[in-house]
Amino acid sequence: MRLLFLYVFIGLSGFAQKIDLGNLQGYQNSSLDTLTMEFHLYLDDQMITIDLSDFKKRVTPLTLEARLLQDEKYFVFPVLWVQGKPNFLYPSGGMVYTIDNDTLKRVDRSFDHNMQYGTAFFEHDHTIFKYGGYGFWSDRDFFTYYDKQRGEWEVYHPLKSDAIPEGRSFLEFIKNKNLFHIFGGKRVNPENRREQLDTNEAWTFDFKTNKWHFLGKHDKIEPFLKSIPFKNKLALVRKNAVTVIDVESNTKTVHKHSPVSGLTNGILYAAHAGDQFYMLIIDHNGTYLNIVKEEDFFGEVAEQTKFYKNQAYWLNWGAIYLLGMSLIILSFWLIKRNFVKRNKIKLLDNGLRYHLKFTEFDMESMAILKLLLSKPHVASNQILKIVEKEQYSPAHNERIKVQKINDINLKIATLLGTNKTIIHNFKAKNDRRIRVYQIDKQLFATQK
Repeated sequence: MRLLFLYVFIGLSGFAQKIDLGNLQGYQNSSLDTLTMEFHLYLDDQMITIDLSDFKKRVTPLTLEARLLQDEKYFVFPVLWVQGKPNFLYPSGGMVYTIDNDTLKRVDRSFDHNMQYGTAFFEHDHTIFKYGGYGFWSDRDFFTYYDKQRGEWEVYHPLKSDAIPEGRSFLEFIKNKNLFHIFGGKRVNPENRREQLDTNEAWTFDFKTNKWHFLGKHDKIEPFLKSIPFKNKLALVRKNAVTVIDVESNTKTVHKHSPVSGLTNGILYAAHAGDQFYMLIIDHNGTYLNIVKEEDFFGEVAEQTKFYKNQAYWLNWGAIYLLGMSLIILSFWLIKRNFVKRNKIKLLDNGLRYHLKFTEFDMESMAILKLLLSKPHVASNQILKIVEKEQYSPAHNERIKVQKINDINLKIATLLGTNKTIIHNFKAKNDRRIRVYQIDKQLFATQK
């Protein structure tokens, strides 16, 4: 196969370095070894390695170990570099393959159990790990790791969490040192195990403490074409934008496309190392590797929001909402109270005030008013004690009392500009011989 290898220093309007790879007949997969900074392309029967320090290439013919089936597409399996070796991981089972002395070999003693479709592959402490995955109408909710000495997969333990996320598959994840963040993906509907539902919970596992921590719930992950882990973030290349998920700072940033990231339909493979993105792109002109710096990969920021929302988020918004509602209610209450007060009669020491009008009352009238306002109703003899004179007969004192009540009624009605009776009298319920008096207290401001 004739391979045209040409390094072009300036490409795509100056936004990227462009390595022309010509027509890659039989292309299967790619990977980036960040330890040696070499870019690998896997074809049907050979591996092309590009040294990213000088852009020189070498072609390595590949053969299959005798026991491997010739019709298996081994090189399309997910590739994970661990301690300088590429590991091709069977998507649904436990098989592990690697390239040794130009030969693709199977190194595990496991089998295809079909229990981990859509699992998350990652490296931790120089060991291959898996999390989650679907099989047999259920999702895994635990970690497994590959024991190189035994050539088998083992369950990772012990977990020290009080709570763990429910099993999921086809999830998104970010691995940063000892932290493993998960979000999105699918989960089996426990009420109908043939149905898979979207999951929107974000969790973090800390390998130092062996504990899960629930972060919160996020909006549905919009469809994307490629996911690119970089630093402690994940770039989701969509048709119309690039969304960057940063779990640790709890942000979701939507960037407009740059000239490079906008080549969404032609991206075969993408990876990140240092401060650059490496994108294998195919178009009508052929296949080429684009190397672009971070600042040139992302277009301008279109939107930035919180990625997940948890109890603290809702408590903060709830507190703000309650504070706002409390201020509104308090404002209405103060306005209403002031308005009500303005429409109430205010009791002074020597008379009554209503709006800007004032009516003076004598001391006996004021004493009667205060007595009436202090009780639900007042017996006639209690009012009589205030106005009676020793020199007058009982009948005459009774007439003085009645006249005083009438005068008070008239003066208050005049003050209010009404003809209503303010002080009423009626016979007591428990003793019909006793007459009691009652004033309309709603007309008066509350007395302290």
